[in-house]
This record gives sequence, structure tokens and C-alpha cells, in this order.
Amino acid sequence: MISLYIHIPFCQSKCNYCSFVSFPLSENSNFLESYINSLKEEIKLYAKMLQDTEVKTLYFWWGTPNLLWAESLISLIEEISASFDLSNLWELSFEFNPYPEGEIYEIIKKLQNRFWKQFPRIRFSFWIQSFDNEVLQLAWRKTLFLWLVDFLRWLQPLKQDNTVFNFDFIAFWKWNKSKKWNRYFWTPAALEFFTDFVNSLFADSFSLYTLELIWNQKWQNKATDKLISWEYFWTDDEIYEEFSLLKDIVLSSWYSRYEISNFSLAGKSSIHNRVYRNMENYLWLWLNSASFLNENILNDDLISYFWIQWKWSGVRFKNVSTLKDYCLWNYLDKKETQVLSDKDYLIESFFLSLRTDKWIENIKKYESILVDDYVNKLNLYKDENYVAFDWESLVLTDEWMDVSNSILSELMKEI
Repeated sequence: MISLYIHIPFCQSKCNYCSFVSFPLSENSNFLESYINSLKEEIKLYAKMLQDTEVKTLYFWWGTPNLLWAESLISLIEEISASFDLSNLWELSFEFNPYPEGEIYEIIKKLQNRFWKQFPRIRFSFWIQSFDNEVLQLAWRKTLFLWLVDFLRWLQPLKQDNTVFNFDFIAFWKWNKSKKWNRYFWTPAALEFFTDFVNSLFADSFSLYTLELIWNQKWQNKATDKLISWEYFWTDDEIYEEFSLLKDIVLSSWYSRYEISNFSLAGKSSIHNRVYRNMENYLWLWLNSASFLNENILNDDLISYFWIQWKWSGVRFKNVSTLKDYCLWNYLDKKETQVLSDKDYLIESFFLSLRTDKWIENIKKYESILVDDYVNKLNLYKDENYVAFDWESLVLTDEWMDVSNSILSELMKEI
């Protein structure tokens, strides 16, 4: 089986913290039709090389879904169905901005009416991002806290038995200060609403991220230009205080952490996310996308396409990074193709497994890539409540997640 991830990289406006490949439509409207046509051709290209392959998950991402409307989206899904086998699809998933509200509700209704009998799970993920009005405005989000409250309330009647709702939030490195210079997060009303919303269990899952600042990012430039007051923004270490506050509220209810940034009720985790973390086969079909195929699915046509000429356990590959190239049907950036040896595969498997509740069931399988005294190190981490370790299996605690990168670098050999 394989999973497909479709990205439409056009938005009405680009949020100034966004580091994804996306473009404001006002400056790139002439590319939209040719991009969709090129996307369909890329789907046909891989369908020809992967004949009769079943699709496990089908995922759609774009910031302004009303640019295509439900009818065009349904048509695109039906075209994918004509190229791949969707008869046993586990999850159909969409990521949307929560605006324009009325149009989003109509799109959800039409998608549900068309596919609720066909697919066992339809997942919608909404980019709420923050309940802080200043952050929303500085980020160029087209909404405010009270509008988001209304959006969530009117969303409730749209939930069906096979519908999963996920909500994204970002720790934006920002705290507020009272007149007495006491720090507080969001406003008391916003934090209370978030807590009540979590405790209501209406949400099936939450994604909690930390903002990644990249130089020349518009958000970073605004801070440099002092359009964002530095007195509200804190150090890298203190961002986890904001992240941990939201995380603790979520974990105090019935949600469990199934990935480093994802939490869900039992049985409601994103199947698409698990495909990526478990190193199953996936194709990301869009501009500058990165995909992965393991040796179990690579046939002669694919081997030839990627110029693979030696022993491998899998291949990671990327698409071209410019709209012009992609719209001319030049998809694969062959310079970015990485053939994974058995050792490479083992490293990635260890790294990704420890970020999910899959964990490590047989630590000895990874001994060749771990430092010689890894057992002693793991026992020390166990004493500090970072891990549960019984000489065979390795399980991470929530405390580990906040320091995982530094600990992983101590465990793994320099390779």
C-alpha cells in the first residue's frame, strides 16, 4: 500500500511565519490552472509505475480551500480514484484554515455528503494557531479570538460518526505582561476557553507545534524591524514553557501523546502521520515535496526512474522547487534523490520510532548505530524519568520529548 499527500500551494495571502512552499494567489493566479493540470499528470505518472497499488491514506493540504471549491476537489479525488485503488482507503484527510467560515462549512458538508459512505474515516484538521489577538494580527491571520470561538461552536453540528476533527496550535514565543509586569499567556478568557474546549472532548485530536524561526522569514524580519516588540518574545528555552502549558492541559484530559507534537483520543490519531513516522510508503505530490519508498514496493520502472544501480533498503526523493519547472511537468529533482543503505534505514527507523508511541521493541536490533555504553546512558535517563527501559524495549516519557534531540545525539554514533 501507499499513501498520497496532495498540496495546493496557493493562499489568498501568505501568513508571515509560514516556512512552507506556498504563494499568495494575487501574485501567482496565472499558475493555478497549470499547476492543477501538472499535478494530475504527476498522479498519472506514478499510477502507471505503481499499477493496481492500493492507497492507504489520501491527504490534502492548502491554506485557502475555497480557491478550488468542493466540486473541483471532489473531481480531483475521483481522478485519483481512477488512477489508484481507493477501495480500501483507511483515511481521507484535509487541512484547512478556519476562514472564510461559511464557505468552509459548506465545503465540509459537501465532502461529507459525497464520501461518508465510501470511506471509513474523513479527517479535517483546522489551523487555529493561537487565541492571542496580537499574534493573530502580526501573523496576518484573517481571524481573531472571538471569531474562532464562533467558528468552533458552529462547527459542532457538522461532526458525523466517521468524522475526525483535529485542531492545530503553535507556541509563538510570546507572553503578555500585566501593568505590574507579571507574565501571562493569551488572556484569562482565552486560556479558560481553551481549557473548557479540551475538556469537552469535542476535538478528536490536537497538534501542538513550536514556531520555527528562519532568517529572512517575514515574522523574523518584523521582529528585527521592531514592528514586533521584543519585550514580549523570549529565548528558545522559554518557548517550551508556552508549549508545555498547552501540552499539560491536553494531557490532563483524555488525550494521549502519539507523536512528539500530536495528541489524540483513543483510536483517533492521524493514520497519515503514522505512515510517515513508521517509514511506510508515501508519495508527496507537489512542488518541493519529499517522498519515501521502501524496497518492498520498488519495481523495475521505479528503479529506472530514480537511477538506482546498487543495493538499497529504500529511497528518499524530492521534487523540483520552482513553480515554472513543476508546471512544465519536470517533477523529480534527481540531485536530491537519496538511496538508503541498510545502515541508513536503521538510523532513520530508530530516530522516527522514538518520536511516536511505536517505541523500540528490540533495542539490540540497533546496537550497530548506538554508542558502546548506550545501556549505561539509558539507565541514567531512566533514573531521570526520561525513558522506561528494560534491556529490550525502550519507551519515552513526556519529559524526554522536550530534550529528545540532545539525548539522541548522545546515544547514536557519529556516522
